Amino acid sequence: MKGSVHVMLIDTRAIDFPLTGAILRHVEYRVASALGPTARWVLKVTARLEDVNAGRGGIDKRCGLTIALRHHGVAVARAIDGDLYVAIDRAARRARRVVLRALRQDVRRQRADRQRPGALVSA
Repeated sequence: MKGSVHVMLIDTRAIDFPLTGAILRHVEYRVASALGPTARWVLKVTARLEDVNAGRGGIDKRCGLTIALRHHGVAVARAIDGDLYVAIDRAARRARRVVLRALRQDVRRQRADRQRPGALVSA
């Protein structure tokens, strides 16, 4: 599939505050940038943005990303910060690491499985 474009479905939900166009664009850009190299395995990303303390102050903006992967299960990344944009950035970076780790672990597991044709078996 050389040269093909993988469209990533990103479902963004805001809990306890309005979802503005600027926030939505930021989530879509950061998640697509972070997961771009793994896009062919990403089926859907659900971004859940929350104002945890809802007006009481403190570090209370949370971004949770749930990434459904083709043939590799589900990966989850979360971050919390006083600034929602920073929480989104951190969660996106963590999502990239978590997805890459899930993909690598699955490949290792397949190679170690002696029952799979083509598995790398050390004699």
